[in-house]
Amino acid sequence: MTDSYHSIIEPIIFTASRLETIAERCLFRPIGINISSVKIMGLLCRKKTMTPKEILELAGGTKSNISQRLNFLEKKGYIETHKNTFGDRRKLSVKLTPVGKAKLKEMQKHIHKVKLELESNFTKKEIEQHYAFFNKLNKLVSSEKDFSRCNLLSK
Repeated sequence: MTDSYHSIIEPIIFTASRLETIAERCLFRPIGINISSVKIMGLLCRKKTMTPKEILELAGGTKSNISQRLNFLEKKGYIETHKNTFGDRRKLSVKLTPVGKAKLKEMQKHIHKVKLELESNFTKKEIEQHYAFFNKLNKLVSSEKDFSRCNLLSK
């Protein structure tokens, strides 16, 4: 390696942390929701109904966290849960309510506004380069099901 070599891992870690803070402060706090809730509501918008287990598998996190998120969303009136009437009655199905659908539309408008404000600071070429970089990074990370080897980071 030459002296001019710069690792991308440190800037990625620091930027991820800062982006999480910015997203919380600028995107989610103003609309009274967090990223986990947005993920769950987005899944329910696409899938119509799901079980908590399916949500956990697709959204990630822990059973406890998903349970807390579902309780929060249900208290807000964004989702409703129903016990199955056929088969295993212990299983729940979760679906988005009309209030939840309206909240998703509100979020989309807010996110679009923030996106336009943010993107106005970059050239079209810079935006395209960042999309390409982050798309490739996300593909690499999502293909790595088990990070115990961590060889992805040493390439």
